[in-house]
Amino acid sequence: MSTQHDVTSVHSTAHAVNSSVSSVSSFWVLFSVGLLYISFGVCFGLLEYSVPPILMTRGVNLQSMGWVIALYIPFGLTFLWAPIIDSRPLPWLSYRIGWIALCQIISSLLLIVVAFGSNLPAAGLFTLGLMICFAVATMDLALDALAVDIIGSRYRAIAAALKVGALALGGFIGGGVLLGMFGSLGWKGVFLVTAALPLLTILPVLTLTRADKPRAAAAKRASIVATFRRPGALKQLGMLSVTTTAIIALFYFQRPILVKMGVPLEHIGWTLGTLSPVLNTLAAVAIVPLLARFSPVKTLFLLVGISAVAALGTVLSIDRHLTGSVIFWAVVQGMACSALSVIIYALILKWAATDQSATDYAVLCGGSRLLVTLILMAVPTLLNHVSWGIFYLCCMAVLFIFSLILKGDVRKIAR
Repeated sequence: MSTQHDVTSVHSTAHAVNSSVSSVSSFWVLFSVGLLYISFGVCFGLLEYSVPPILMTRGVNLQSMGWVIALYIPFGLTFLWAPIIDSRPLPWLSYRIGWIALCQIISSLLLIVVAFGSNLPAAGLFTLGLMICFAVATMDLALDALAVDIIGSRYRAIAAALKVGALALGGFIGGGVLLGMFGSLGWKGVFLVTAALPLLTILPVLTLTRADKPRAAAAKRASIVATFRRPGALKQLGMLSVTTTAIIALFYFQRPILVKMGVPLEHIGWTLGTLSPVLNTLAAVAIVPLLARFSPVKTLFLLVGISAVAALGTVLSIDRHLTGSVIFWAVVQGMACSALSVIIYALILKWAATDQSATDYAVLCGGSRLLVTLILMAVPTLLNHVSWGIFYLCCMAVLFIFSLILKGDVRKIAR
């Protein structure tokens, strides 16, 4: 009886949401959400791609990067406060957008403090970075929930591609342009530019407040326990965690590899840091028609095959000290992983389309991110004992095995 009530509630909620969105252009919804994903991508790209090589040029070794990777932890813990996002809207704007606006303002103010705090002790900068990541992670949580709520199954693959593409574009700015201009902008300039984006990109989404309706059924009973009681939730979380770990590990260490091979920071920024995100965006967009017109499962394994070739090319290029080839294969790997990420995000959007979308999305996406973070923190130490060949072989083996497990769900992405 309870299950039947839940299903009925989901359908009635979806109908109400679709009615409220009917007066809003689908293009404008996707555009507004996409701008915020770009803002998120710049902050994340700065952290993921620019900060490690910048610190390495200042004398920090690869083994110490675990502390930088620890800044990702808030992105994996969002499930702890996701029920609050689902159940307690703020007394301004609307259900999700109120949280989005607050977090954007907080992250912008904290980035300004960092811009003028380059001489702060390492512990102080780490604390500020952690606070920024908590704000950005909460904004991302509310934004993903908004996307789940107002974007129907018809646009699910497009929404997933939009997120991956926007994050890649954000990485282009945060991990490419800003890294390449670090010599001229300096610490202050880089962080001030980053601080301006959260305030600018929030403006279009403020027009969507009428479409941002609370899910009444979730307002009283949003909880992590309810998520784990949902049939298949634990299996979904496990598959996402391991698959995402393999995907991210395949391309995360390419910039530190190039620094270790003696490639100048500016060269990394203006080649891999700019070219790769642009091509990643194109790959994320191109995968949508393939998923619609071609077999999603065949598309999945085609991407896994391309990723395997890129991993092999990377290992051979490292052994022969061919920095240009490492950059080439890093670009190919990034495109394959971006396209694979579209499939992963489409699955999450499908699985999180419930009455408590923020909580379910946070458990699935945030939980997998947490595992990725913990593993990546341990990898730099592990690399002292294993070769890059063994490392990439393990990543590809995991990706292939879990792609086999996921193929049944991938086949039903748009349903």
